[in-house]
Amino acid sequence: MLVKYIGETPIYFDSEYHSMRMSASTSFPNKYIFGEDVGYKITPFTYPGDLTLKAGDSVVTLLDKIRTTLGNYEFYYDVWGHFVFQ
Repeated sequence: MLVKYIGETPIYFDSEYHSMRMSASTSFPNKYIFGEDVGYKITPFTYPGDLTLKAGDSVVTLLDKIRTTLGNYEFYYDVWGHFVFQ
């Protein structure tokens, strides 16, 4: 999961990303401000949100929602008529 910095005060990290501080320093050259990507959080591989549909929605709507959110997935029927979601 992508993590964004949402603090009001910029944060500074040292060149090795071992230490941080809230004020500028020559030994802390990496600066992050509000809204910038600051890293990733390891999470279980699950759908990251609400996966509910409206009455009458199809299975294709559900699969499209998963594909769009998680990315790099596709679904189709192969030449033998087998459904493939990969």
